[in-house]
Formats: sequence, C-alpha cells, structure tokens
Amino acid sequence: MAVTPLLKAKVDELFLRWLSMPETQKILHEDLERVIEGRPIAEKTDKNVLSNLTVGSSRSVSPPAPSSSPTPSRSPRSPRDGCAANIPQFYFPNGPPPPSGKRLELTFKRVSEVFGVFEGGKAKKEQFSSVTKACNLPLYWKQPLFACAGGNKNGFVTLPMFTSMWRRVSATCHDDASRFVRLLAKPGRSHLDSEDFVPLIQDIVQSHPGLSFLEDAPEFHSRYVHTVIARIFYSVNSSWTGKITIPEVRHSNFLEVLASLEEEEDINEVLEYFSYEHFYVIYCKFWELDTDHDLLIDEKDLCKHSNHALSSRMVKRLFSGCVTRGKTYLEGKMTYPEYVWFLLSEEDKKHPRSIEYWFRCMDLDGDGVLSMYELEYFYEEQVAKMDALGIETMAFEDCLCQILDMVKPKTEGKITLTDLKNCKMAFIFFNTFFNLDKYLEFEQRDPFGSAREVADSDLPPPTDWERYAQEEYELLVAEEGAAEQCDG
Repeated sequence: MAVTPLLKAKVDELFLRWLSMPETQKILHEDLERVIEGRPIAEKTDKNVLSNLTVGSSRSVSPPAPSSSPTPSRSPRSPRDGCAANIPQFYFPNGPPPPSGKRLELTFKRVSEVFGVFEGGKAKKEQFSSVTKACNLPLYWKQPLFACAGGNKNGFVTLPMFTSMWRRVSATCHDDASRFVRLLAKPGRSHLDSEDFVPLIQDIVQSHPGLSFLEDAPEFHSRYVHTVIARIFYSVNSSWTGKITIPEVRHSNFLEVLASLEEEEDINEVLEYFSYEHFYVIYCKFWELDTDHDLLIDEKDLCKHSNHALSSRMVKRLFSGCVTRGKTYLEGKMTYPEYVWFLLSEEDKKHPRSIEYWFRCMDLDGDGVLSMYELEYFYEEQVAKMDALGIETMAFEDCLCQILDMVKPKTEGKITLTDLKNCKMAFIFFNTFFNLDKYLEFEQRDPFGSAREVADSDLPPPTDWERYAQEEYELLVAEEGAAEQCDG
C-alpha cells in the first residue's frame, strides 16, 4: 500500500528546520534590531540557507540548464509587489472618481455667484434651492445639503462653510448614491437609518406644492413622513437589515423618483413612495383597526383586516417576530411602520419584497425552505373555512400536486424563495394557503379581463398595489361625501 505524504506536516517540518538554522537566527536577530531602532528591514536572500533545505534527497529540483542557454534576466520588480502592482483599481464602492477636478471648480464658481446675492453672504434654509441647483443636484437635496454644511446649527450657511463641506464629500463620494448617503447619514456611518430620512421628507411636506394643503393639518405631517419612510425601506432595503446602504440606493429607483418631485406638481402622480392618496388609504386602514389610537395593533385587531380575510394561523405568525425588527412583538403588538409593510405585502404579492415577506411567515422552522408539513399546516385552516361556508374542498394531496406543478421547485418536496420568485405565480401560491377570499376571487375571475385592460391602454398596467389603492381611495372619498350629506 502506497504511503501518501502529508503536505502540511512536511511544510511544517521544513519551516522548523529553517527557523532553527544559525543563519536564520542571525537574520531574524538583525531584523529585530532594525525594527526596534525604527530602520527599514532590508530584503535579503541567504543562498546558504536555501541550499540547506532539501527534502529527503540530494537530487536537484530541476535539471541544470545547458551551458549554451542564455541566462534569463530577472525582473527588477520586487517579489513583494506581485502581479497586483500592474492591475489598476477596478472597484469603487463610492463610484469611479472623475477624470479631473475641473468640474468641481466650475461648481464652486457657480455656487460663489449664488452666495454673492445673499445678504452678508449667508444662505438661509429657504434660500438653499438656488445653491442646490448651482451644484446640478435635484431640488429636494437642499435640506441634506443645508444640514451637512452646518446650517441647522447656525441657522445659515456661508460660502466657506459650503465649499469646505462639498470638497470633503466630493473627495470620497463620486456618484449620486454615495453622496446622498453621505449627506443624510450620521457622522462616521455609511448607511441610513429610518430617522435619517425624517428631515428630508419633512422638508418635502413643507415645500412641495402638491402637499401645500397639509399646512392646515399639521397632525398629518408625522403620519405622512413615517408612511413614506416605511415605503422607502420596503422597496430599497433588500437586505432586511433596517439599514439602507449605498449599493441598495444605487440599485433602487429612489433617487430618480426623488428627482421627479421637482417636475411633478401633483404629488399623487408620483405613485412610488410619495403619493398622498396612497398614504391616506394606508393610514385610514390602520385607523380602522387601531381602535384605541395608540398607533399599535394586536392580533385581535389585525384579524379584522379585510373582513377576517387572513387565516388566524398566519396572523399569529405575523406577531411572532419573523417579519419585524423591533421588540414590540414581544408585547404582542405591531407598529404603524410594520403595518405599512404588511398592507403593501398583502395587496401586492407579486412584489419581490412581498414574496420574501410571506415566505418568512410560512417558513415555520426558519430553514429557508417550505416543506410539505408547513404547507399542510396552513392549508388545514383553509379547508376548515371552506367547509364552514359550504364550499367544496380539495384534498391536500391534490392541492399539493397543483402547487408543485405551478411552482416547479428545483428540489423535490422543498420550495425555496428562489422557486417562488422564478415561477411568477407566488400570489396564487400564498393566497391558496392563507387568504381564502383572494383565492376564491382568483378562481372565479374572468381570465380575459386583465388582457382586455392591457390592450385598451397604451400605458403599462398598474401594479396590484396601485389598483388597490386607487379603488380604496375612491371608496373612502365616496363614504366621506355621503357622510357630509347626511350631516348637512
């Protein structure tokens, strides 16, 4: 039987042999003295030391070169430099740097002209729009720029204050995503928490023409602000950490939507994040459940959502902490921002975050796959509901066959998050197991209705959330109008 050498043991043996040699001890002692004295360590290769390192044989490692062969010239590059010395930097976490500093100097020239107009060279918060535009930035970056330049502390910003700040930001942040995070984040941080967005959204409330009617309703300011922030995190924070990073901002459409506010005076046309109508629907739905109006709801409250549409087993999972970050779930409570996530996920199960949301809820053991046991656990309650309503039920085995044919999981008997995202039918899957009303609605739908809607419009079809929000807003307006007529 052949003996297989242990490479690591042989390397250790050679290293110990080299370390114990007198020549090696002398080299190490000299280098130690140089370090203590603060002198650089000279590179040296002791040929005598290397020649003594043989492995069980006097045979040379390679055959001698012929005497007539030319001696190859060695590269002058230090072996410590390695191949990396010739590879230019290709990864820039804050964006690739600009080719020259001319653009920055032109920006400072324009900014200097703007500051020259202000009394005493001091720009107040309400005057910072012109400074922002001089930097070729979207209008609603004005609040972060003002605050980062020291405006909140002093009540104004001078040209030296601004140029000093913007030079520091531009030195390390070379694209809009990294600059935006740098402006909003707390000092020393490279991510955004939910509270970092509050001043930005509050400034939009106070200065966007489409929200001017809120001047007479300050009690709605905070609710609108926190709704928008919850929607931002829902769409942008794909890592579920509660901390938005530069790559997440870069890979989202948030900055584009924020920039569009400058051109669109009707806030309700900005369907993503900022629509007041969407906020109003979300807040009214929460208000109906939050009977004591402490901005917290419990299991009993949430069971009433949409006329008890959700199964009780799913409601219990929602309060288990599987889709919440705070500690309120320990008290059996759900906060308003958490409810925003719930409603967005419930009404648009085609959204990637919604698929992740409900997958977490159905993954009872947290192993990253949905087993047949977990599916049966949720399906049992659906069958009981259908029996109570006198609806013909389907055996779990038959339902399972249909589900597996629809999802086509890569691993037999296990459904992963990727499987659900790839099948494009996750909304049917989830409704089958915990929302009987939506499941029956889909079963009884007009299969050609959606196709006709798309054919009759040149615009992209609305998302499930946009369709729901529009319908609910119209109902709310109609109910309020009817109530006013009764009061009149």
